[in-house]
Amino acid sequence: MSTVSSFVPDIDNLAEIPKDADGAVFAAPWEAKAFALVIHLHQRGCFAWQDWVDVLASEIAADKARPAPTPYYLLWLAAAERIMTACGLVDPGALVAAQAALQAGQLAPTGHHDHAHDHGDHAHPH
Repeated sequence: MSTVSSFVPDIDNLAEIPKDADGAVFAAPWEAKAFALVIHLHQRGCFAWQDWVDVLASEIAADKARPAPTPYYLLWLAAAERIMTACGLVDPGALVAAQAALQAGQLAPTGHHDHAHDHGDHAHPH
């Protein structure tokens, strides 16, 4: 019989992860979603946990050479993009296109949409 803990990777191997007494902490909802996505993909067998640790460690090491530190979960996101691309879970061209669209402001963040349209018969708090 398996326990729940046998399905959760040991995040203590990720020494730099922002934590408090209760575990990982997040400054924004997207950080928690990126964190959960990696855990979910690992649990589904998409990649070995050590492979993830190696990719994230590589991102962290590369960041140490930069003049200004990158926020931790941006490094997490970059590592997630790398491992998902390497595992064939995401098309590299589609990823680049989505990143460009987000940077250009063409796509709204998850849970939001462009408010430059007629709301017709529905309203949203702004």
